[in-house]
Amino acid sequence: MKLGNPLPGKSRQTHLRGLRVIIATLVPQLAFGLSSVWVVLAPYALRQSGWSPMSVEAIYALSSLSSAVTFLFQGYLTAKFTPRRLCWSGVSLLMVGLAVALVFPSAFTFIVFYAILALGVGYGLMLAGALAAITQVFPRHLGTVGGALAAAYALAAVVEVPILNNLATMSFWIDALRFVGTGVTVLAVVALAFLPSLPRSQEHAQKELIPFRLFKYPHVTMTLLLVIVAVPLGSYAVSQVGIDAQNLRLAASISTSAVVMVSLGNLFGRFLGGMISDHVGVNRVLLVVLLLDAAAGITLWRTALALVLIAAAGAAGLACGGISGIVPRLAKETLPKDLEAVSGLLFAALATGSFIGPILGSSLGGGPRTWLVLGVISTLGFFLIILRMVHTPDHEQKDELRLRIPTEV
Repeated sequence: MKLGNPLPGKSRQTHLRGLRVIIATLVPQLAFGLSSVWVVLAPYALRQSGWSPMSVEAIYALSSLSSAVTFLFQGYLTAKFTPRRLCWSGVSLLMVGLAVALVFPSAFTFIVFYAILALGVGYGLMLAGALAAITQVFPRHLGTVGGALAAAYALAAVVEVPILNNLATMSFWIDALRFVGTGVTVLAVVALAFLPSLPRSQEHAQKELIPFRLFKYPHVTMTLLLVIVAVPLGSYAVSQVGIDAQNLRLAASISTSAVVMVSLGNLFGRFLGGMISDHVGVNRVLLVVLLLDAAAGITLWRTALALVLIAAAGAAGLACGGISGIVPRLAKETLPKDLEAVSGLLFAALATGSFIGPILGSSLGGGPRTWLVLGVISTLGFFLIILRMVHTPDHEQKDELRLRIPTEV
């Protein structure tokens, strides 16, 4: 008697589980991406609410810094808690933080509850759980799915900025944020309900809160420094390229086009960088990112031509997105046996570099000289990638990669 082949049923269940993980991890990124829309809301907070410039800048900066600090604990958190518990903890902090800030809006509540609690610590916990989930379900496509995860976060700026800008021009800015914030938070909660139950990380137990022991590996240190120097130019371009176009007395449409190009470049760079890294490895993607950074920096330093400026803005966005999209795959190729811990350090380095770009640019006074300095900083990455390749124990990595073969879609 033929019993039939049970594999098709198993395959359907496996693919269904993969789909549930994708929905549950990607959709909530739209809610946490509210941190990136603060750039468009800040002028309204200054004009309509009378908040001080320092408070407005702190809201933008502290979300990045608090998420960076949370990322440092990623290895410890994924070893102690399941992906679903981490994701729900992050979304719970998002709901609490947004509720307090939007019901009792003030500079203080936005700094503490909106920036630090909801979009900083909450995002760090959600991302830790999401990465732990996709690492278990998509181990051989970590670059593609990790890039999609990063792209979903960037998609928030592309989708939500026009909506918020239009609503804020017609009504009070806080009402616009209440409408959009509530909508994306509800979507996050509904999507997270799809997340299946998954075990804790299979890495060896993390005894320390922050894995400083990883700095004893030269290739880990070089990789962290590489990420830090590769990001500032792109993060500065995201916030400044439109203003630079205005300062050059170009048409308003050119300024808008430059902002759109850098945002789209950031979005597609995240997904393409992650996907391509699955096929050619991270080193080649890193080289392309550094070349784009250098080309964008030199071009924006020397040119005042509208079309060239728009193209350079797109290149800067692609570079910034590319480095963001490859972080999960970069962690796997750097030290597979400590993938979650290294991922946390790399995301902390990414957030640090994103914070350095605008701060350094503003301290230099903006203008052409700033693009040159940031471009020169990014070229340091060429030396770091060489040092990283020299110090990386390839034979050990291949052995470790063969050992990490969890269930995969």
